[in-house]
Amino acid sequence: MNTLGRLFQVTSFGESHGPYVGCVLDGVPAGFQLDTLRMQEAINRRKTGQSTHASSRREEDILEIVSGVFDSKTTGSPLTLLIRNQDAQSADYDNLKDVFRPNHADYTYQKKYGHRDHRGGGRSSVRITAPLVAAGDLAWQILQAHFAVHWQGWVSGIGAHELPHDLNPGEEDIKEAMQHPLRVPPHALRKNMEAEVEACLAQGDTLGGCIRCVVNGIPAGWGEPVFGKLQAMLGHALLNIPSVKGFEYGDGFDAARQRGRSHNDVFQTKDQNVYTTSNHSGGIQGGITNGMPLKFRIAFKPISSIRSFQQTVDHHGQPREIQIQGRHDVCAVPRALPIVEAYTGIVLLDAWYHQLKHEKQKQVHDVS
Repeated sequence: MNTLGRLFQVTSFGESHGPYVGCVLDGVPAGFQLDTLRMQEAINRRKTGQSTHASSRREEDILEIVSGVFDSKTTGSPLTLLIRNQDAQSADYDNLKDVFRPNHADYTYQKKYGHRDHRGGGRSSVRITAPLVAAGDLAWQILQAHFAVHWQGWVSGIGAHELPHDLNPGEEDIKEAMQHPLRVPPHALRKNMEAEVEACLAQGDTLGGCIRCVVNGIPAGWGEPVFGKLQAMLGHALLNIPSVKGFEYGDGFDAARQRGRSHNDVFQTKDQNVYTTSNHSGGIQGGITNGMPLKFRIAFKPISSIRSFQQTVDHHGQPREIQIQGRHDVCAVPRALPIVEAYTGIVLLDAWYHQLKHEKQKQVHDVS
């Protein structure tokens, strides 16, 4: 279960403190002109050390493409992306070798495999997402070569503070948010979020939060019925990002408090194009896109690695008191934004490939 996607497949490998993290891409079309600078810029947006509340681990995160490219164009063979780990500092985790950190994957990995890499979380670390961000950017490049699709995402909540759900930031607000350490659009609540992050930093504690996303330009018809619904594909991908605790699309859980008359999206036609006058369904109906903007929200828990003393047990079940060292985010939500963007691109490209397969099958059927 290290592969995301079915027709466009991304297989992840590597550990937080191993020599490399990387991924292999199957389904990249031959002859595609890669924009490697853009892929590198995407990786840079998730790098550590960009603010006082982010992990101070210093990685150059230079993308290496070691297969699947010739003369800057894809060959159609598997594309392998590598990023070297250069600043792991594994000794910071020596005191955690025989204990289970609260709310981490330490205990569950030990029970599943009988053996685990305790250095920085090993395979469970968010570090493994670095090359996946590059893979996701490539997916967007392929999509944008064929469609006028546009992704917009922002941090909508940190801790107890959440921006209004109906807030629709303009492009200038999004650009401004990307320059802000928390990646929150201009709003009065942003100062409250800043203050809570600073308080947690001083107290050795951590915070969770939420990310909202809007994708414009997705044609109607993407997504498969029953077990391949687009929201299920998105949920599967995004819930596999470390620390994600929830995914909702459209009105999400708010829909449970509405009546059908207010929740239903009414269809209309303009210039021979069908659209809905509202978008409570978030651009997906029956698991298939309806041509309206795709809207969803993701919730992240607080990072489990806190500097406060905590009670736990060791491998023998004996009580232990630990204080986690190493370098960790106070709030990882801002750095998660490019990861969410990448996983979304991978899912949408895979969904388009399925739609192409469906259309080809339909053409064969119509001819016969």
